[in-house]
Amino acid sequence: MAKCRWLLKFCTKKYIVNFKYNMKKIFLIIVFCSSISFGQTLDTIRKIEIYYGYGAQCFPRDGIYAREERFVFNKCDNGDFELSAQQKRRHISKQNATVFSKDSSTTNLNKKCNSKILLDFIKSLNENKQNFSLAFLNSKIDKPSKHKIKMIARKMDKFYLLECYGFLDCEHRNKIIDSIQKFNHFDQFVSSMNLTNNQMILIGYYDMARITITSQNNITSYDFSFVNNVIGQPIIKSYNKKYLINYACVNLEANEKIRQLIPKSSMTYKAFDLKRITEGYISWYIEHLYSGIYEK
Repeated sequence: MAKCRWLLKFCTKKYIVNFKYNMKKIFLIIVFCSSISFGQTLDTIRKIEIYYGYGAQCFPRDGIYAREERFVFNKCDNGDFELSAQQKRRHISKQNATVFSKDSSTTNLNKKCNSKILLDFIKSLNENKQNFSLAFLNSKIDKPSKHKIKMIARKMDKFYLLECYGFLDCEHRNKIIDSIQKFNHFDQFVSSMNLTNNQMILIGYYDMARITITSQNNITSYDFSFVNNVIGQPIIKSYNKKYLINYACVNLEANEKIRQLIPKSSMTYKAFDLKRITEGYISWYIEHLYSGIYEK
């Protein structure tokens, strides 16, 4: 009987703990969903920041080992937003990586923003469209030239796979290049990527962007990792610096909207270019050329 009472007490306690844990998860989901709703209007938003940076984190060589860029959008008195400033920072190593310094600069832009583009941008951060596909990218990426394909193969030290060593061999190589130019097996290329929230963490190097939206009641950030793929997808969302498990959305429209808001000369503008996916696809195709499931 005593054993049964102990078991009942244990189960009751465990139920309470699990109930509290599940309620906490439900609360986070409710907060998360409410944070999406504020993305439908600019009224509650006070500031938006777009950050991008890349570089080494340990044992850097002498010279510039990391670069960072930040764009700050502030709300004006009339409720409109303006691109207030562009901040740049370089991290410099000297004397065999024993002396470190930072070189920073700020440019005041005070450029009025298009409210519709800004609103569409915020919506795109919260909409999971799963549009990483050739159907979406077809009109946005260019057919790679034969020269570019061979140049990438040379960088990979696999130029011999595309080099001609006779008439019949040349015909075979041209079929491979033609297949790449037609973006064959693009769906398999996308499937090979990790587009979940469980992203790889690389020690010693970073290449990432973060969108931070500050509203009246919360701060929401959206991370893009360019280490995992060249266009930074998926978008990982955090609320008030609390990582939201199981939330990663794919929406390539966010890349396009970001580029509409910042100067074309910036490195952030180049980082979000969807055309970069072409090089990633070519490298993947060449790497898997003789894996048994691709055209030969």
